[in-house]
Amino acid sequence: MPEPTRHAAALAGGAALAFLLSACGGGFEETEREPDTAADANAEDTEETAAAEEAVELVDPMELAPDDLCTVLSEETLTELLGEEDMRGEPQTTTGVPEPEELEERGRLEMSCMLISLTSYTLYLDMKVYEGRYVDSDYPDVTEEDADPDVDLGDFTVIGPGIGDGVSVTVVEGQVLVEVDYTRNMGEQAPEEELREGALLAAEEILAAVG
Repeated sequence: MPEPTRHAAALAGGAALAFLLSACGGGFEETEREPDTAADANAEDTEETAAAEEAVELVDPMELAPDDLCTVLSEETLTELLGEEDMRGEPQTTTGVPEPEELEERGRLEMSCMLISLTSYTLYLDMKVYEGRYVDSDYPDVTEEDADPDVDLGDFTVIGPGIGDGVSVTVVEGQVLVEVDYTRNMGEQAPEEELREGALLAAEEILAAVG
């Protein structure tokens, strides 16, 4: 009779030990899975971000570009920045009309125009339209690191010294880069703030006409 008793006790002890090991093992397994869960969440976030970037719809640069950069600014803006119509000269050094051949050769369109007035103010307008997003271009003229945090225009805006004593404003939005230099060539120099606001006004209006 003693043998069955010892055998039963052994079985009971083994079952209890197995139960304890199972319980402990379950705890360890759950703990080990937590980092995996966090990693999975991070992977999902990364995939969602990549998908969002891929979802950016690119447009044919010829559709985005204006017919002629020299004619984009409104009469009101031209009057404010350059004076009345009879005080303005014809556009100078202009390549304001987009050329499809340039797109094939360079992967972007480049347009420029110089507008002058007898009041000695000058507007230099430049525009580039890329096949892809500007920030992905191989040789960016400006980067977001240079952006002015106080200006909310486009994806980012960079402001700096322009031609002569002028002010330069460069705005990037999607596939487009717009640069405006606004300067006074003779006589008393206009306040920098005036030149800055004028260049911003012109850049905003050009950007609004895109596409």
